[in-house]
Amino acid sequence: MTDEKPYAVITVADVYGEVRSMAGQLTTISTQLAAMEKRVADLERRADAVDKWRHALPVSTVSALIAAVAAVLAAVLG
Repeated sequence: MTDEKPYAVITVADVYGEVRSMAGQLTTISTQLAAMEKRVADLERRADAVDKWRHALPVSTVSALIAAVAAVLAAVLG
């Protein structure tokens, strides 16, 4: 049993090289994640602004209609 050759030999240098490679990949992923967080925050801010505008639109429409009716009444009555 001890005379059998192993199928693969992994040295400490191989492991160290892979760990260094993975550390570089994690750094890249971390940078990309930070950029994505900024994009998500920007998109959420834009969506909130659109929602506020959309909810304000009916109020402005009603006040414009009231002003138009008042203008018509003022013109007709006097």
